[in-house]
Amino acid sequence: MPVPADASALGKEPSELVFGPTVPVTRVSLTSPALSDGTRSERLDLSDASDISADLTAWCDHSGGQAKHWQAARLALSRLEERYRDGGLPFLTALDTGPASNAYLDVARRFARDAELVVHVGCGGSMHAGRAFAVATGGGSSIRPDTRPSIAFAGSINPDECANLRETLNRFGQERVCCVFVSKSGRTTETLAHFAMLLDWYGEALTSEAISQRTVCMTQARSSPLRTLAEARGVPVLDVPSNVGGRFAAFTVTGLLPAAIGNDVSASGEPDVLAGGRGVLARAFPREGLSPAARSAAAMAAFHERHGTATLVTLAYESAMAPLQTWYRQLVAESLGKDSQGFTPVTAYGTDDEHSQLQLWLDGPPGQMFTLLRAPAALDLRIPADPAGYPGWFPRRLESLWTAHADATGASLSASGRPVRTFTFARRSQVAYGALMAHLMIETVLLADILGIDPFGQPAVEGTKERVVEILTRVEH
Repeated sequence: MPVPADASALGKEPSELVFGPTVPVTRVSLTSPALSDGTRSERLDLSDASDISADLTAWCDHSGGQAKHWQAARLALSRLEERYRDGGLPFLTALDTGPASNAYLDVARRFARDAELVVHVGCGGSMHAGRAFAVATGGGSSIRPDTRPSIAFAGSINPDECANLRETLNRFGQERVCCVFVSKSGRTTETLAHFAMLLDWYGEALTSEAISQRTVCMTQARSSPLRTLAEARGVPVLDVPSNVGGRFAAFTVTGLLPAAIGNDVSASGEPDVLAGGRGVLARAFPREGLSPAARSAAAMAAFHERHGTATLVTLAYESAMAPLQTWYRQLVAESLGKDSQGFTPVTAYGTDDEHSQLQLWLDGPPGQMFTLLRAPAALDLRIPADPAGYPGWFPRRLESLWTAHADATGASLSASGRPVRTFTFARRSQVAYGALMAHLMIETVLLADILGIDPFGQPAVEGTKERVVEILTRVEH
């Protein structure tokens, strides 16, 4: 059962970078002012509050983009802004305004005070963003890690995993565990199963009143099995927006509750992920030129036109970024995988996959784009000095070796003509995670517009959900 680490990964400030799609190429921070349309390069100051920078050099150079893709991106950006101003993009409105109620903050404070373990139950978009935010703890928080409850994310209904979860719960005991149950529709079978099992577990030792203080449900404000079950058992319910799909719900209570549990919030009383996302949103619609998200979407559209349904590889050089990769994988798959179009998202990890997939990436089929995620290590271990038999170039610090691998992989991909971009975190923080996730959501919606795809909804998945119910109605229980 995964329990995110609470340790903060602090590191050095990034050096000055520049950005642009033409030679000489430049780099840009995600919230820097937009550049020109590519006819010239600009060098920008990276005093970026989100502590994250983007190198899109090879991403744009190797995508094979043409003028028509830049023009398509401009038109898509204009349409996106118009829809946003008219309230037609609820996921951006949620980011801009925040939740209608701050009740989730009261729940977060109570759970942080009363629990040693918080179990967050959900599937897909009901879990991935919150899990990523929970991993990003420690970026500027004054709360010591040992004062925060651990957060475990449960969604699998594999019987063995559920049995392992039960054993973990028994080690903590009912009085030291709080639970969050999330299902936008209120009909997610996995969430309903966990609700029944966990409420039964609580009932072995606690009264109904005590259970209601340790549990909360999040679902949309309409009749559903989860809402009915919760209300019948006195479990509080927080409303989630019905018009924001799960993979776009990072900045609703779905993602914000786990972000707030056991962590300081900003002076405005909100989780810092909102500040990071709003920093990107404030620069999303420049008066001239293209935003970084629009430039990136244009490059992806050009690559898609050349290769068809291509592959997006996200290569993380920090194990704690795995939940962020999982969230992005769903965003890409469900938003763009329609009408025989889209990208196939793949997650990979450095340095492990350098030894298993790098040969394919460098010398195999060309239809792949690469996103590298980098952050300083929380610890920099020393390698014993002058080990006998080691070459003179061998480093004395483990982080130097780690960094060299990441540098070499990115450079090799670029040299092989592969589109590759790098997002570098000066430190792992909720602000940085919020900024990157807002950037990727806007980028994905812009790309969908350019390709003529509706990024919202997942109609093909609904048929499978219906088949599950059909199968169960024929089974004798």
